[in-house]
Amino acid sequence: MITIVTSFLKKTPPSLKLFTFFFMILSSIYFIYNIYNIDKIHSKYDTILNETYSVARRFSSFYNNTNTITLNKGQYLFNGVSVVVNTHTNAKILSTGMNELGKKINQLTDNNIWTIAIFETASDYSHFNPLRPAYLKGYDKVIINTIVKNEGLMDTYQSFYGCNIKLTDKYKEPGTNELIRTIYYPIYNNKKLDSLLAIDINNSMFNEILTKFNKKEMTIISMGNNNIYNTSELLPCSTVDPISLGINFYTLLKTTFLPSLLLLFLYHSLTKIIANKNFILRYDQMTHFYRRDYYENKLLKQKDFDLLIIDIDHFKKVNDIYGHKVGDEVIRTVAKRVNNCIRKEDIAIRWGGEEFIILFSDMNKEQLIIKAQKICDAISLCPVIDINITISIGGISATNIDFNDAYKAADQALYHSKNNGRNQIKIV
Repeated sequence: MITIVTSFLKKTPPSLKLFTFFFMILSSIYFIYNIYNIDKIHSKYDTILNETYSVARRFSSFYNNTNTITLNKGQYLFNGVSVVVNTHTNAKILSTGMNELGKKINQLTDNNIWTIAIFETASDYSHFNPLRPAYLKGYDKVIINTIVKNEGLMDTYQSFYGCNIKLTDKYKEPGTNELIRTIYYPIYNNKKLDSLLAIDINNSMFNEILTKFNKKEMTIISMGNNNIYNTSELLPCSTVDPISLGINFYTLLKTTFLPSLLLLFLYHSLTKIIANKNFILRYDQMTHFYRRDYYENKLLKQKDFDLLIIDIDHFKKVNDIYGHKVGDEVIRTVAKRVNNCIRKEDIAIRWGGEEFIILFSDMNKEQLIIKAQKICDAISLCPVIDINITISIGGISATNIDFNDAYKAADQALYHSKNNGRNQIKIV
């Protein structure tokens, strides 16, 4: 298996290997980042619900201290709150408190309250904000007490700590098929169950919170179990139907694909910029030989030299007659021909305007003479852009000598070639 993978990687183009590397690294980092944020979204759910529970508990104080009025059987509306009266009774008017309760919880849940209802244990009357068809039937004394018992809310006034409130699992509301969860809070007075506060919250709230969180934190956390990573946690004061959050594998790959391509592009762009910058610092732009200011310090540290100094003959006349553009082209062409005559390991330096230095390794004087003559012939035997161009060469082959002394000796040899008629070589 390892042999197959190794063989595949050897045949894979470098850019694809680099993209795969970036893709794997980016996907792994993003995967870890999402896992870290799953705990944050769970905490956000807990905070919202705990604050909602706190607000709901405060309602009992309002309930126990509000006034009552006498109402006949029928339906009434007080400040937007419907009161359904089953029989002639003294009814508490809770519209002010219910409106304040709804306003505060809507702020916490981002307007996801479905209904707030107060069911009296005696079943003489109930409050609804708003009144929904599903609440017009099914709630009597037996059902309310059954809910309190089934949800484990009997005698919760005895508990100083813990959940004296209950969040149900999600269920479909008859008639609308909306998924909702209900918060039940029993209101006790003198150890007697007076009423049951029911707050229906649209279950879509959890998806909306997650969507906003993903947008803000740039995450891809999703609900459900179709994920490569899953974690489930019960909501506060709930014993069933935990919230399951995780990371979908295909969403992860889709999300990190384009950034990986962008990273690859930036990498290539950056390496190209760095390479160009290094090239500019090291090499002459016209000839692609080394720059004098880059290589001169290296020469000062050398002690052995097989060195040629090349100078283009009558170059000033070329500029004066044909112009500097033609002169530049002459320099470029001469540099190309010189480069074709030397080895890859040999060093070519543009020393001045039309002057070059060539350094050789592992070469004796006889070989240097042959090389110099080859370079001289490569220029003179073929016109440069229809102009007969020649060069003069001076050189030295010596050991245990400083560069300055070697350069002076080669420069004197070049001077001899110039004075002796040009288009020739002189090696000392």
